[in-house]
Amino acid sequence: MSNFDVDIGAMDEVIFRLQGIVSDKMLPPMAKPASYVHSIEDCYSCDRTVKQQPYLRTAIAITGLRDIVFNKVMEKLEEVFLRFANNFPADSVSGYDPVLHKDTGFNVFHAHSQYFTKVSAYQDKSDNIGFHPLVDPDNVLASMVGDSFIHAIDNKVQFLRQEILPEGTARYYSYNPASIRIGDIVEISVAFVAFPAQGNKYKFVVALRRILVLDQEAREKADILRMRSCYTPAKRQVAVLCRTKRQLYKGQIDIEDTQQRMARMRLNEDTVHNSNTMSQD
Repeated sequence: MSNFDVDIGAMDEVIFRLQGIVSDKMLPPMAKPASYVHSIEDCYSCDRTVKQQPYLRTAIAITGLRDIVFNKVMEKLEEVFLRFANNFPADSVSGYDPVLHKDTGFNVFHAHSQYFTKVSAYQDKSDNIGFHPLVDPDNVLASMVGDSFIHAIDNKVQFLRQEILPEGTARYYSYNPASIRIGDIVEISVAFVAFPAQGNKYKFVVALRRILVLDQEAREKADILRMRSCYTPAKRQVAVLCRTKRQLYKGQIDIEDTQQRMARMRLNEDTVHNSNTMSQD
């Protein structure tokens, strides 16, 4: 989606921004390949990776869980798709799919950007802009640029981090995409594009332009709690009750007192004999 800018005499791309929680992602950098070939199978694997150039992409999915504002924005996506479709022949635009997560029931917004564009879409290879060091630190993607594919301006995705300064103003700086995790709160910038396809058809695409990390604190706290839940609890210390054996008698006075009490409890032998005689009668 774009507007005509009279000042520059060209079409100016319209960017939409949407905030949410990362629910899925496929972000750079790509893993560095082996430094040497182990077998024929490995050689075939390298060749297959090159052939995947048109399909390699940066992708992200965000959700608002049950947030009303996020759900309203998702409803607007239907209107955007219809605006595209109404400018083309009937039933010629495809690409709009329901984005309701089948497991959670939450709305999910998907966006992606391909790493490469065919050179035939440009006048020459000078349109190649290269990759940011944080996106391609090992030059894995840069090594795939050649006569057929380049990394052009439409393939570029910015990765930024927002920092709120003490005076309340915001500062933005380049951020490592490898540090973005599921659960982070981000703002994504997207453009809506319709690409020509075979058979006079058009493909509706949500093109990813930028990922701005707003907050990672909530996710980090959850990670800490998750780690703590894995701790092995220490063995419980069984309390041992230490008892001091009590002295039954304390000194000569207690002994004499006990003897006197026992003497009073003795029965006279005559009393016992008379008692037995009476019981026999």
